[in-house]
Amino acid sequence: MASEFRKFLDILEKKGELLRINEEVDLREISARTAASSTALWFERVKGYDMGVVSGILGSRIRVAASLDCDHREMGKEFHRRLYHHIAPVMVKTGPVKEVIKIGDDIDLSALPVPLVSMLDGGPYITSAVGISRDPDYGRNVGCYRFMIRSEKETGVDLVGASDLKLFYDRAFKQGKPLPLAIAIGVHPSILMAAAHMVASGQDEFELAGALAGEPVKLVKCETIDLEVPADAEIVIEGELLPIGWTEDEGRFGDFTGFVGPIKFNPVFRVTAITHRKDAVFYALHMPEEVDYLIAPPLEGSGWLALATAGVKATAVYAPAAAGCNLHLYASIRKRPGEGKNALMALMSLKRVKHVVVTDDDVDIFNPQELEKALAYRVRPTKDIVIIDGARGSHLDPSTQLLVTKGALAPLTAKWGVDATIPEGSDISEYDEIEYPFIDGVQGSSYNQSVVNTTDLVEAIEKLLITPQHFYDVLAYFPDLSQRQIVQAWGKLREAKKLDREISTGRYIMKKTS
Repeated sequence: MASEFRKFLDILEKKGELLRINEEVDLREISARTAASSTALWFERVKGYDMGVVSGILGSRIRVAASLDCDHREMGKEFHRRLYHHIAPVMVKTGPVKEVIKIGDDIDLSALPVPLVSMLDGGPYITSAVGISRDPDYGRNVGCYRFMIRSEKETGVDLVGASDLKLFYDRAFKQGKPLPLAIAIGVHPSILMAAAHMVASGQDEFELAGALAGEPVKLVKCETIDLEVPADAEIVIEGELLPIGWTEDEGRFGDFTGFVGPIKFNPVFRVTAITHRKDAVFYALHMPEEVDYLIAPPLEGSGWLALATAGVKATAVYAPAAAGCNLHLYASIRKRPGEGKNALMALMSLKRVKHVVVTDDDVDIFNPQELEKALAYRVRPTKDIVIIDGARGSHLDPSTQLLVTKGALAPLTAKWGVDATIPEGSDISEYDEIEYPFIDGVQGSSYNQSVVNTTDLVEAIEKLLITPQHFYDVLAYFPDLSQRQIVQAWGKLREAKKLDREISTGRYIMKKTS
């Protein structure tokens, strides 16, 4: 599969998922136009800027799945499959991101076409940035972070929630040292997904990105700091997180939840270099959809892994966008006794997941109607709803703010799971779905003997019912006769009390004569 940002844009364009806008546009209009579009948009000319802007490229499950070259229903499973085949990055001498290098007085963040995402945001935000940092003990970290433009050479950064970058910065801050940081803009989704995935500290996300792409990530050295960045990125910004602690205002910001978060106090990122392609395009990751769908494959992949570890056979895992592809997780399983609850416990253990629904494998969990039907007819609330209090939640979930004090690393919340599988001991026949008869019309002729009258037809039905049959089977057996003729003969058998039933299936059979 193509593992470069530009090649991914080409794939989307060929699929009809990316539309180029040729006329000049005002940067202030880009967020609203992207939100109203059914496709990703490439604004080739932006008034007052030398760069174009692309936005919305991960704004649907179909577009994210295209980056993994799979169907959207399979992208979590595909993520999980590739997870174990890490490919180490490779160093190269140079790359497209080195075509333009700006240091010192040439640095000007205002030259980047960074749109205002939300009306209540504290300023323009770089939303697509992949942050690269290093710690002497933990090694390299690659994560997704937001950067609010403060001035030509400074941005804010959100380091309130738990992250490796926060851990690294806190360790440097206690020593009174700045933390070198590079941010890459316009990289292939495999890098973004790897950065968004919650791996253990010390694991190199570039190796996971290589696994997702099926080839190594090419890295080049930074110009002013001792870090490595993707060689084919559109833009790289180098700098340091200043050792000032959590002191400067940052926010508000329209986050992946769809809500605008509060003002926070955070460190400052001071820029020491900007490098980019000659024809660079700025990737403005649109909130909240692009973050939501970006998170889906890693979370769904974690769901597949958790269920496999629990010994539960999963058939589908789905993180719905309405919950940010983050707080809710649904799974269908091929259940053995008790595994509905086992699956709930496995999935509820995942970090940010707040609500879990588990169904049988006959339910299409991607279809809201089927999911609602399972909740309606398979759930016994007092037995099938599990609630765990005092669990780790997300600091971006507004409902947790009532439960924690200011500065808490991991807000506490309750998690709840619903076992929407058919209860053990149920009569499975009661869950037989309606299927409409003769959907393709009445076909062919099964009965080869001519039926002269009702008496002959009664005898023919008696022969058919030597083996159990549904009433539908009787109608299908005599396609050349009218249903009225068959019902009349059927009535004769009823009157003669010759019909017996299989209680478990409802099929008819002739009564045995003594």
